Amino acid sequence: MRRKHRSEEDETGIDMTPMLDIVFIMLIFFIVTTSFVKEDTVEIARPSTNQDSTPPKNPPPLIVVSIDGQSNVFMNDRSVDPEAIRANIETQLAVDPRSPVLVRVHEEAINDVLVTAVDQANAAGVSKVNVARWITGD
Repeated sequence: MRRKHRSEEDETGIDMTPMLDIVFIMLIFFIVTTSFVKEDTVEIARPSTNQDSTPPKNPPPLIVVSIDGQSNVFMNDRSVDPEAIRANIETQLAVDPRSPVLVRVHEEAINDVLVTAVDQANAAGVSKVNVARWITGD
């Protein structure tokens, strides 16, 4: 009887090998099925704090696209269709191709109009478009 009792004690241990196999298989499955997607981002350049820089003597004129709280687009104090921003910017770039573009947007404006304005400026050939919040005296 002692022999039988001793063999039962030896068999009561838990074999961890199958559980480790399952864990490693699950780990490999999750690594293989994970997709790595690079999302499109908008690069924003912060202004430098260099106080020693002197402003240029003949700065180019600034092209300002303003978007008010009702998502109306204005250029040079006149209302413009969002799809006509490109043509207006190209006209002003013909005068001075160095002209920077500034999009002033009200915080209550629809984001789609802002994106359209930036896209239209990029399509006009502007490499960098500055975006600023439209601060009103309210």
